[in-house]
Amino acid sequence: MTRMSQRPIQGFLKWAKVRIEAKDRGCLADLRRGFSPGTEHRCWPHIAIYCDLSKKRERIIWQTIAAGFATIEQTANSGNLGATMRRLAIDGASGSPEDALKSFDARFRRLLTCDSAVEVCERLASIIKAAKSKNIIPIDFEVLYEDLFYWGERVKLSWAASYWGGQKDEADETGQTITLQESLLSFNEHGVLTK
Repeated sequence: MTRMSQRPIQGFLKWAKVRIEAKDRGCLADLRRGFSPGTEHRCWPHIAIYCDLSKKRERIIWQTIAAGFATIEQTANSGNLGATMRRLAIDGASGSPEDALKSFDARFRRLLTCDSAVEVCERLASIIKAAKSKNIIPIDFEVLYEDLFYWGERVKLSWAASYWGGQKDEADETGQTITLQESLLSFNEHGVLTK
């Protein structure tokens, strides 16, 4: 189930994938500039069709997604950033998964304390670059976009459940992939718990 009626992120990801397949290194370099406030303007010509550049929050979210996708050059089909952070903590760590999570815990908690999507975006560059350097399964940039767009308690709880709970995806009767948390909780379109 999607929370957004229009899906501009899907169009952007298709467009960016074509740039990657064409090995358009100049365009990808421009997109990666979205991580840095000093060079973010290089990203603007490529994202202006998808967002209103005059709205800072919207622009920063789009810059972060564009820069992240251009860095990793692929997207996952499911999972939120909590699941990615769990993989970052556990993969390649010596010792138990619990110990690895504890050592990575402060970094993850800093994300959860962010009051705004813009604040989260400021912290994502290092996480995305770490995921790239560790060859972690790619981030689902469509989910990340929606999570940033709807940043709040529901997203924080979802990330926390994926990070600390390590929930596995299950398939429901219709064959759609849902997380255990989504199967237990139901929210209306305004993010209010309905059962």
